[in-house]
Amino acid sequence: MSLRAVSSVTGCGYALRSRLASALTLSSTEGPLGPLGAKRHLPKRGTKPLPQFLWDKKHLEELTGGEYTHKPLRVNRLGGRDPETGRKVNQHIGGGVKFDYFMIDNCRRGPSNFGAFYEERVLEVRRDPNRGPHIALVAGSKGKRWILATENMSAGQVIKTSQHIPDNPVLAAEGNAYPLGALSPGTVINSIEKYPGKGGEFIIAAGSSAEVVRHQGDYVVIRMPNKHEFALHKECMATVGKLSHGDLKDKIFGSPNMHRRFGYRPSSGLFHKKDGYFGRKIRRLPPVRTLDQPDLPPCDKLALTLTKTDLTGLFGTANVHNLLASGYSGRDYHDE
Repeated sequence: MSLRAVSSVTGCGYALRSRLASALTLSSTEGPLGPLGAKRHLPKRGTKPLPQFLWDKKHLEELTGGEYTHKPLRVNRLGGRDPETGRKVNQHIGGGVKFDYFMIDNCRRGPSNFGAFYEERVLEVRRDPNRGPHIALVAGSKGKRWILATENMSAGQVIKTSQHIPDNPVLAAEGNAYPLGALSPGTVINSIEKYPGKGGEFIIAAGSSAEVVRHQGDYVVIRMPNKHEFALHKECMATVGKLSHGDLKDKIFGSPNMHRRFGYRPSSGLFHKKDGYFGRKIRRLPPVRTLDQPDLPPCDKLALTLTKTDLTGLFGTANVHNLLASGYSGRDYHDE
């Protein structure tokens, strides 16, 4: 074997060892792409979940013109794909049957005067295949709208909404909406606003509810179903009671076709070894989180084009040409 062949084999082995060491180092340290603390391509603990791409919001705006309507709509379903890139983002989400889509009005608004209410009558309570809890069609002096139904809500019931915060807590009835500052500790609530005037964002799943814990100045502490506590402004609106359809998780689908009918996509069927990544860990509850400032608007998306060298993530001695592993060396070859 010639000297040049020996040097090529030695360089190839050094490149492979360097690439392997660099790959092992990237799993626990920071590289040029930032901290890589996840395992098996799973999200790092504490990160936000991926957005759910179920319905095409642009198509919904085209149908309604940006205004609310209580009429049934036929909105395009995304099936877990990003509407801009077309890439699959959410797993176990399929197309399903094209059910009618009903817009839910999560903003409960009423007069702020003492003793004044905005009354609405419940016309219909029905199940919604696009959501977990049942929905109720209510009508008032401002028109009709769909809202999330509470556990004991029925047709013919009159619900009230008030934005007045009295000195003493009110005697809240199920289905009525009040500010958090008007409710007494221990009240069961749902459809809670994160910030005043933004609409209900917390506790919108079937059978879920939160509890008012205490009042702290201009903020009210509530306890979520996962025992976490949040301090929200006292003007945030909330609906009294527990959401309906609490036995949804106990219902059994009759067949796999029924499962697909509601938009659930099965898994791949491959065997996944359990490594304890999702094991239960007993941790101390976090402190009370105060939500005093609205979230910043999302940044504009940037389209970047990266070369194959940029996508490797290798740096240092491992960032070499990919032909070196095949026996080529980095020296110049001269024709003799």
